[in-house]
Amino acid sequence: MFLGVLRSFLLALLWSHRVHTELEDHHHPVARIIITQKEANFSTFIIPQAVLKLVKDPFGSKVYAGGLKGLYELDKGKEKSAVPVDNEECNGDTSMCSYEISVLTEGRNGNPLFMCRKMKTVDETKCCTVTSELKAVDCFTMKQPVQINEPSLYNGDSLFFTISGENKPSTTKGLYKLNRVSHTWPQRTDKEQKYIKIIGNESSTAADGKLYFFYIEKNSNNDPESPVWIPRISQYCMADKGGNKNHLQFSWTSMLTARLFCGDTERRVTYTELLDVTALETEDPNNSLVYALFKNAYDVTAICVYNTSHIKRIFTSSRFKNNGVPSDGLSGIGECVSDSIKTSQFLKFMEKRPEMEDWIMPEGQPMLVSHRQYTHLQVDRVTSADSTVLLLALASGKVHKVLEQDGGIFIIAEYQPFRNRTQIHSMLLDRSTKNLYVSSKNMVVQINLGNCSIYGNNCESCVTARDPYCRWTSYKCSANEYNSQDMRSGNHTVCGNGPEYSKVFAGPQSQIVPWNSRYYLKCSTPSQQASYFWNHEGRRKECVFTGQDCLLLIESMSEDYVGSYMCQALENGQERTLVSYMLLNSGTPPGLSPITLACLLSLISLVFYHSLD
Repeated sequence: MFLGVLRSFLLALLWSHRVHTELEDHHHPVARIIITQKEANFSTFIIPQAVLKLVKDPFGSKVYAGGLKGLYELDKGKEKSAVPVDNEECNGDTSMCSYEISVLTEGRNGNPLFMCRKMKTVDETKCCTVTSELKAVDCFTMKQPVQINEPSLYNGDSLFFTISGENKPSTTKGLYKLNRVSHTWPQRTDKEQKYIKIIGNESSTAADGKLYFFYIEKNSNNDPESPVWIPRISQYCMADKGGNKNHLQFSWTSMLTARLFCGDTERRVTYTELLDVTALETEDPNNSLVYALFKNAYDVTAICVYNTSHIKRIFTSSRFKNNGVPSDGLSGIGECVSDSIKTSQFLKFMEKRPEMEDWIMPEGQPMLVSHRQYTHLQVDRVTSADSTVLLLALASGKVHKVLEQDGGIFIIAEYQPFRNRTQIHSMLLDRSTKNLYVSSKNMVVQINLGNCSIYGNNCESCVTARDPYCRWTSYKCSANEYNSQDMRSGNHTVCGNGPEYSKVFAGPQSQIVPWNSRYYLKCSTPSQQASYFWNHEGRRKECVFTGQDCLLLIESMSEDYVGSYMCQALENGQERTLVSYMLLNSGTPPGLSPITLACLLSLISLVFYHSLD
């Protein structure tokens, strides 16, 4: 009697959890599989401070982690490896060599890094190129109080960086340029701004090179229907040295601004708070793509994609907002012109912070619209599979690996690099090695995106994963180096086309179950995007889900339950068998054994654990 009531209660909880999960999945596309440290064996680096920025050597394979108090090289095979920078100021006394990093970015001309730091013993900040031997060379002094997590870019012989003004209200906010002989700074503004990204036009010469500065500005309109933040792009000329002593002396004379739009005009839905930006080069450098991560007032996130050719066209052909078309005396606006063309009329016009009338619109509709709290974005192009992959960090410390295909998205996997919920401070994609680095408060985790063993050792699991980094070959799921297989469709019918596609499938497992006893069959559910059920002699029986398993519960073994059982998965319109059993009977009914009861209770505890997570 007691066991019957208990079992009914447990079944009710199991079914309640299943319905709750299905409702959640209906509103949010789920990751197909979940990958933890146990499955993927991530490389982990422990850092004795908060990691605020990750930088890759653009001319080599090394990756560096920077915090306020030090710089570290992520050396494979070691938990942590401090990178000593040769400091002449130390004079042999290493105890006096502590410093605070304010800028850390990629180097130039074969050098891995450019870094600004303030020594403990000297009241000034020095900016230096860091050589491959970790020597500080070509240094100059910086006077502005910069933060390491602000956007920065080192191009040519100049450092471009931003100051948010959040910690130093007296400092002018905006974009700065600094080198050994000159500096250029922004005009003062009283508007609250947050700076996201600086992208340089690397294809241009030093004279006509341009920068594109992405940021958001607090809306001065207090109308509750108006957005809190306005996303913008500003264009600058890299060679801009400022105006004359009457107008814009040492300030930008080339700054043009345009409003950035992300949303669905037909549904009147907009996303205005810009969170992250990353650029993806294409075969045509004039049509590179910019991926931008937004959210709106309801914490719904979305990604919009912009073409750099369209961005440039807005800054060269659009009218100016509230200013119309400049007169002939203002020719050259929007181009990188010499100082001789910068007349007083020209400088007065630029002093008004000209804004383009046309907005910069995305390519198509927003993608990956979700209530999930995405925070960081990286993008990779897998040329061998003709696919684009998005890597998105969540506020919980997890990472989604997403396939972008024909305007739609498919969440391939959810990586869980950290054991506990944590904030991801920085994320870096090494496109050459296909490794993703994510940092938390004091840890950096390296995720190998081409680790295909996580999909198992059979063709169906490999192909159904739809991971463009992987392909089925030589009886294993391996890294995709050649365009010989279309993994994007997830169609596993190719697995029956010859010995190369052979798959491992065990025959039915015989189970002897006593009459009138309670019993259950278990089947793992590798894909969260598949539907699962049991096939008993041609009759469909629904699953009871517990964590990552599908159970078939038998209340009382009888003649009706004898026979073959197949656990089947239906995904992407294709059905496959995961495991099969043959139930037989023998002996007398022992009732519900203590071991079986303990197993059921353990499964229920897993249900509640995942529900709370």
